[in-house]
Amino acid sequence: MTDIVFMDTETLGLDIDAPIWEFAAIRRNAETGKESRLHLFIDHTPDPWIALPDFPAEFIADYKRRYRILDSCTRELAADLISSFLDGRPHIIGAVPSFDTARISHQLLRPARIPDPWHYHLVDVENVVVGYIRGVHAACDREMPIEPPYKSDELSAAIGVDPADFDRHTAMGDVLWTRAQWDAVMGSSPRE
Repeated sequence: MTDIVFMDTETLGLDIDAPIWEFAAIRRNAETGKESRLHLFIDHTPDPWIALPDFPAEFIADYKRRYRILDSCTRELAADLISSFLDGRPHIIGAVPSFDTARISHQLLRPARIPDPWHYHLVDVENVVVGYIRGVHAACDREMPIEPPYKSDELSAAIGVDPADFDRHTAMGDVLWTRAQWDAVMGSSPRE
């Protein structure tokens, strides 16, 4: 069995070059169920990203409130720490995890000449939730209650995971939210 890692980043935009400034992950051991965490703030150049006219004001406020350069590590150190944490090619689970893996690879790992450390099959928790909801309703001969375009808050609430219970749009908050959705659908949870 392969370990699973719930993972998320916070970036200064959607562009592949928009800097990653926060990384969080929880790794669950496949054999024991025990978990370990990695949470980093990463050094970067915020300009011109936060000065762009379409950058949401609430994200700028959150960034300025939480990011401190003295608490951040270099990109090189972040690449090493992330690579070590993901040793053994675990399966990455996230909300659109390809967004995060593409940027981690492009901005941190490739410049450090580190190969992608994760298993190439990424797991999108939102797709898992959609399939679960569809399966539950099909088994009861009911129509699918949620139709595309899917909204992550709506999907989460449909499986009994209240999005308001999590510190959203923070890397660790989104990791915890993803983990809660996974556990609700898969019937699993961490072991102490």
